[in-house]
Amino acid sequence: MIEIPHHIADLTRLKVLIALVLALFSVIIVRLWYLQIVKEREYAAESKILRQRRIRRVAARGKIVDANGNILASNRSHFVVSVLPDELLKSPEALPRLAQLLSVTPEELEAQIKTAKTTPFDPVPVFRDAEMPLIAKIEENKNDLPGVLIMRDPKREYKDETMFTHLLGIARPISQEKLEKLKDKGYGLSAYIGVEGIEAFYEDDLRGTDGGELIEVNAYGRMQRVIGEDKPLPGHSLKLTVDSALQRVAFDGLKAQLEKGHAGAAVAIDVNDGAVLAMVSMPSYDLNKYGSDFGRLNADAKYTPLVNRAVHSAYPCGSTFKLVTAVAGLETGTLSRSTRHYCGGRIRRGRIFNCDVRSGHGSSDLPRAIGASCNVYFWLTAEATGQPALEKWAHLMGFGEHTEIDLPRSVDNVGTVPNEEFKHKRKRGNWYLGDTLNMSIGQGDVRVTPLQLSLMTAALANGGKLLRPQLVREVSDVRDGKPVVIRTLKPEIRSRIPWKSETRNAVVAGMLRAFQPGGTVGSMRVPGILLAGKTGTVQAGGGKKDHSAFVCFAPADNPKIAIAVFVENAGFGSVSAAPIARSMLMQYFGKNKATLNASHGSEPDKKPRNRRRRGRRSR
Repeated sequence: MIEIPHHIADLTRLKVLIALVLALFSVIIVRLWYLQIVKEREYAAESKILRQRRIRRVAARGKIVDANGNILASNRSHFVVSVLPDELLKSPEALPRLAQLLSVTPEELEAQIKTAKTTPFDPVPVFRDAEMPLIAKIEENKNDLPGVLIMRDPKREYKDETMFTHLLGIARPISQEKLEKLKDKGYGLSAYIGVEGIEAFYEDDLRGTDGGELIEVNAYGRMQRVIGEDKPLPGHSLKLTVDSALQRVAFDGLKAQLEKGHAGAAVAIDVNDGAVLAMVSMPSYDLNKYGSDFGRLNADAKYTPLVNRAVHSAYPCGSTFKLVTAVAGLETGTLSRSTRHYCGGRIRRGRIFNCDVRSGHGSSDLPRAIGASCNVYFWLTAEATGQPALEKWAHLMGFGEHTEIDLPRSVDNVGTVPNEEFKHKRKRGNWYLGDTLNMSIGQGDVRVTPLQLSLMTAALANGGKLLRPQLVREVSDVRDGKPVVIRTLKPEIRSRIPWKSETRNAVVAGMLRAFQPGGTVGSMRVPGILLAGKTGTVQAGGGKKDHSAFVCFAPADNPKIAIAVFVENAGFGSVSAAPIARSMLMQYFGKNKATLNASHGSEPDKKPRNRRRRGRRSR
């Protein structure tokens, strides 16, 4: 009898083991086939990503130049210490070491990095304008600082720090809040963005297209070499309508008034196409120190230097509004060029309204009343014409409306053309005749910006075209190294004032009389240039000195330029605002100041004699 071997069970276990081993190897082989064949491209791409980083390179903003090509805003290189958060935070020692070099606490640096919401490979700027000693220290410790980069980025720089401040605005490093809204448009944490002025309005033109460098890194995440590059493309350049020489004259004139304690603004407009030839707001400030000085500037409640007075500040405009009153009277038929009113120095309408000249102006027709700025004449005109007509024509002549200038709309103040509804909303009772009389001479609740005054004056000069003011003459693409003009200024007529030509001519005749003997600016003439203008002396209230206002255009027989000047608490329009306008006209027409002084005297009309100090004053 044959016996079964006692080790047969071991053979069975061996077969089972061999089967398991074969199955395991089959799984491994299938997995290897899947990884190396099926997923080869995907994992190859991931491997490439792990060995490469794309570092954003910030594009330079476009240059801004004046009408003659003088650079106003450009860029300079500055060093920025940036970090790649994923790389830096992998090393426990790296963050405290970098914080020590930057003279901040590790907690502050970590919070700064984590607050910045960005992609893992988008550098987070942690220190701007780094100087060479700091850069050298970081380079010495670079092996212990994975993910720390020294970037050489463009930074906005303004050539004339104060003369173009409110016009240009400012470009600043983008805030986290704005980045969240604009990241889909290609903005990164290192970007600069316009936040005021032209810089903000033309942001889409001025900002460039960021580029990048493809960097190879080792297993520790440290950069080894640049293996590819997309060069950043600069933004479009802007050529402004503003002439630096004319801007300088306006700036210097207003600065001289500021030294006496008077803020103000001046605007010059090309009456034919709406180009802004000069725009100054005083006081100004240094754009290159905006960040460090912001707290002080923002706290200055007396002079509010951050405000663009030319566009955003609305003032009672005094006797310059008499031009509106004249138009309203002429168009409604309550007034003609030859209508005469007698001024005995006052009228009584419930209370006494005093004219500016104690003895009165006597009998005047419209041109003489405008030239001498007789309050009584325009009170009587307003009484016959009525508030609705004054309101209507004020709007038609651009008051109470946006100018549509190419600046952020938030600064384009519409001002105020008051009416009964305006008073009711402010719970100040009904509209009375006294309100109409005050309105007729630009007092009371009338509020107008210097820019609106200049545009009204330009409309009188050009026959009734209310133009859109524009600051940019050309937009050019410079990406191929040679500027290519892609857009140019096109005159835009916002509306046409529907007056009769006789109306415009009668008002301009009065503006011409202002420069003749007996006019408010009889000694402000410019040799060889026929001028048309109107002064304004505006009660400021609160015991403060009157504001000074002046508008003009020239040459009156072939108009080219309109100017409006407003100086706060500086007295009569002929004494403070008008001389600034005269200097601007001399610059524009190339007149020699010495010749002007020798021919007509260097001083404008002084304070008129026999003036009442009671009642409304608007001259």
